[in-house]
Amino acid sequence: MMIFSARAGLALASLSLAAIGLAACGNPVETTDGAPPAVVVGSAADLTSGEMKLSFVITSRTNAPEAATIEGGSWTVERELGQTALLVCHPSKLLMFDTGLGRDIDTQFGDMPFYLKPVFAYDFIGAAVDLVDFDAFCPGRELEIVISHLHWDHASGIEDFAGTPVHVTQAEREAAHIIKNGAGYLANQTDAKDINWQDIAFTDTPYASYAQSLDMFGDGRVVLVPMKGHTAGSIGMFVTLDAEQRFFFTGDITWVVEGFTLPAHKHALMRAIADGDDISLLETEIARVHALGQADPDLNLVPAHDVSAYAAGAIYPDAIASASLN
Repeated sequence: MMIFSARAGLALASLSLAAIGLAACGNPVETTDGAPPAVVVGSAADLTSGEMKLSFVITSRTNAPEAATIEGGSWTVERELGQTALLVCHPSKLLMFDTGLGRDIDTQFGDMPFYLKPVFAYDFIGAAVDLVDFDAFCPGRELEIVISHLHWDHASGIEDFAGTPVHVTQAEREAAHIIKNGAGYLANQTDAKDINWQDIAFTDTPYASYAQSLDMFGDGRVVLVPMKGHTAGSIGMFVTLDAEQRFFFTGDITWVVEGFTLPAHKHALMRAIADGDDISLLETEIARVHALGQADPDLNLVPAHDVSAYAAGAIYPDAIASASLN
């Protein structure tokens, strides 16, 4: 959900251990029971031809104590975190997965509950709408936005793109509407009347280890799946550039990739603040993605905020592109 400052995170270390009564190592995520079987996803035979490329647009960067991002991490080691929009240029459309921070973030952040303002911080670089030359990046294609979930640091830029289709689950829109300002949501980011909401409707078509999915273009190259546990309507996105370059963008199920590779939760206090859905569902989701990674080591697992997990050479204006499928 949120990015927090290193200074605030260090201050929270003693508070969290006293208030919650847990050691920094916490409890490991179970991987032996209940995790769905993983299958390898994406092959050249499944894909249509046509070049694709992707790029990470970092709208804000900050550092945070590793221990706040993952159980068992160090309070003296810092991790670089980003608030980021992902661009995917497909032969049919240009997709933006999440928006990062938007033009009005300072005003929007004014509605953050007062007790969270000292904890969560951002070092604004610029809004995606101002940083990106969209036509140069993906010439001749219309932009559409896909939102992993509507927490403030993922949805802040929605209102910068008036009239642009914004794909999100109905459950997520309802949660944001009911909660308004709290649990990571800020109502002033999603209340404009000119937002072109498009509900994501999953089909009962299995993909990887997910029973439901939505193939955005019908060619197997951009596939959305429901991901439970962080918020009521969170989603993830598989992107297959080619047979050798496959990605799974997982939103905020974990904040750093070690959450899946170890696997492990966020620090307990951060879970209490950030994870609004059923913690048992979150544990199942972490175990599921861990199993996918174990079964397919070439699948790149990319939590939304973990700059270290972003593809090398793909920080905007740089991008990585698909190889020929012919």
